[in-house]
Amino acid sequence: MRVYTPKPEEVPDRVERALGHARHILEVMNEFPAMKRAIFLVPSDHDCKETLLALRTRFAHEAISISKITVLSFPGHHSCEVLNRGLTELQYDTSHALIVSGKMISYLTRAALLSIDQAFERGAKVVGVAADELRDIVLAGRIQNTFAGWDIAALLDEHAFDSKGGVEEVAPLIRLARRFGRCIAPIDIDGGVLDVHASETAIARHKKVMATKIARQTAECERLDSSFEFIQSAIM
Repeated sequence: MRVYTPKPEEVPDRVERALGHARHILEVMNEFPAMKRAIFLVPSDHDCKETLLALRTRFAHEAISISKITVLSFPGHHSCEVLNRGLTELQYDTSHALIVSGKMISYLTRAALLSIDQAFERGAKVVGVAADELRDIVLAGRIQNTFAGWDIAALLDEHAFDSKGGVEEVAPLIRLARRFGRCIAPIDIDGGVLDVHASETAIARHKKVMATKIARQTAECERLDSSFEFIQSAIM
C-alpha cells in the first residue's frame, strides 16, 4: 500500500487514514493467516519528505507490529520503481503479493482473499478485484493495482512494472499473457465501497487518473505492439 502526499499540511490526516488501514489489515491477517506481512510504501520523489517519519512514529506509538507491517521509502516513480522495490522486499519469503489502494481497503476481506487464493491455485499469474467505477475495466482483463494480486516470481521475470504513464499494469499483463496464455483472473466482489480520500490532492489525482485512463492504457498497448483484445483473450 502506497502512502504519500506532496503537501505537508495533509500529512497528519494521511497518517491517521493509514493507521486505520493498518488496523484493518491486522484484523484480516488474523482471519486469513496466509497473509503474513504488509508494507506501506512512501514514494520519496512524490512526497513532501515528512510522511515516512510521521507514519513510523504513529505506528510505533500505536504498537503496530513491525514484523507484520513495515514502513519503507524508495525513490522513483510511484507506480513503477517504488512498487518494484516493494516486491523485491517480499520475494524471498512469499510467493504472491497484493497491491491495494487505500480507497479499496473495504474490499480486503477474508472472502476476497479466499477467492484470490483459489484463482492462484488454478494457475493465475495475476488476479484483479473488480469494483465500482473500475468494474468494467477489470472484468475486461485490464487488472488495476487499485486491488491486484501478482505472482511475484512471474512478474519480476517479466520485467515487473516499467511504464511511466501511470498504467503500470498493462505491460506485465501483456508479457504474462504471451508467456503463460490464459493467466488473468478478474474477480467481481460486492460489499465494499470505493473510498476516495477527501483531501484536495487525492480528489484531483483520482479525477485526472480516471479521465485519462483509457487513453493511457491504449498508448501502453501500442508501445508493446498489443491490444485490449489480446489482454481479454488471456482471461481464465
